[in-house]
Amino acid sequence: MRVGILHNPLSGRNRRNPEFFQDIRSKNHALQWAEVHTPAEILEALKTFAQEQVDCVVVNGGDGTIQATMGALFRHQPFVSMPSLALLPSGTANLMAGDVGLGKFEPKTLEQLLAEAQSSHPQTVTETRPILRIRFPEKREPLHGMFFGAGAIYHGTQLGLQTKQSIGRLGEWGAGLILVKFLLALATGSRKGLNPITARVAAGEMSLVEDEYLVLLVTTLNRLFLGMKPFWGNNPGSLRYTSLRVPYRYLWRVLPAVLRGKPHALATISHGYRSENLSEIRLSFNSGFVLDGEVYTSSKPEEPLILDSPGELSFIRLKSE
Repeated sequence: MRVGILHNPLSGRNRRNPEFFQDIRSKNHALQWAEVHTPAEILEALKTFAQEQVDCVVVNGGDGTIQATMGALFRHQPFVSMPSLALLPSGTANLMAGDVGLGKFEPKTLEQLLAEAQSSHPQTVTETRPILRIRFPEKREPLHGMFFGAGAIYHGTQLGLQTKQSIGRLGEWGAGLILVKFLLALATGSRKGLNPITARVAAGEMSLVEDEYLVLLVTTLNRLFLGMKPFWGNNPGSLRYTSLRVPYRYLWRVLPAVLRGKPHALATISHGYRSENLSEIRLSFNSGFVLDGEVYTSSKPEEPLILDSPGELSFIRLKSE
């Protein structure tokens, strides 16, 4: 296994620990190592890795760096065959690394991977996951990632960005605090911070149907922050889609089950709940959205975004001791 490392020194944890991995770099002179800040730099580094026959790309950066790496791999195809990714939780939220990450954010994790790369019997696990693609109605390059959210998820992410030195800096625990704030607002009947959106949604060949939604999420992850799994559909499809429509009923009776990915007799479409696995989803709404913790908007909100999957990537994890 030939390893190449994309290192973003501006990601949250790398910025707070600037010398964390420098000993590894200085002791491994032949290691393919690229310091990257922008999508263009990531693409150029990947082209170099491809020439050097790298087949495992370590992404030492946050969700934004991982997202840009996926985009470069699928849009520009610098490799003849897709490399595996090894994700270090080097950002703030680390949503993707929390699910398919290599291991803990510490030099020992990277040292172990480099040792395993030289072994004839590496102690690693490979997991393959579909990648989420968002195609825009305007002439704009698609985005690639693993988690899309709108409605309360978008507004909660904005709150995390606004409070980056307090709540936002706590990573998934900060996201948990924002969720508590969200649930308290629901419990007290307050609409403050909830901000339902009017959206038109369609799957496959179905026509767009307009409704008011509190939550819209689409993901290819198996777990979200704090181990939550708010998707319980069991039909075929690479995209996990979950929505909470307004008005909804029986939330407090349903919530403990659905956050663990368990179906509930009251979590029905007629009560406002929908969760299924789909191949393509079209969404049209006049609001921003989140992809892996990054905030975006469409310049043509009256026309639908198309969410699908362009293919899969393999993720390398170290075996637990």
